[in-house]
Amino acid sequence: MSEQTPYRCVLAGLAAMTAVLFLLSLTVAPAAIAFGDSLAALFSTDGDAVALIMREIRLPRALLGLTIGATLGLSGAALQGFLRNPLAEPGLLGISASASLGAVIAIYTGLAASVPLGLPIAALAAASLAVLALQAIAGSASRRLSVILAGVALSA
Repeated sequence: MSEQTPYRCVLAGLAAMTAVLFLLSLTVAPAAIAFGDSLAALFSTDGDAVALIMREIRLPRALLGLTIGATLGLSGAALQGFLRNPLAEPGLLGISASASLGAVIAIYTGLAASVPLGLPIAALAAASLAVLALQAIAGSASRRLSVILAGVALSA
């Protein structure tokens, strides 16, 4: 048995679990539609209510969940790879705390109530400012330790 065989088995198992969970997210919902009927409606050319529910509600929701999960996994792996620390998480750099601060400011000032996208825009703006502040504090060398220390300082 080679060294890569256990990793391939784990990856195959994770891929199979992802496919099963994707199918479950397509077929399980408050509307009582049978498993076979929902999959048949997904591939049918009819314009009935079940096909509309599958194509317009459930499929985009399942694809969005799959895409967001993959993006979060990739960003976490990139952060852990950059910092060379398997325990690294977004709170370490202070960017998520800054985004929370931006969201709280938007709620407190009433921007979130008056502008429909005020809350996410304020959170993204605060996170962007935190990234710029992190780069300014860490300096141009941006070694791992200086980035981590600058993130902890920014978080504090």
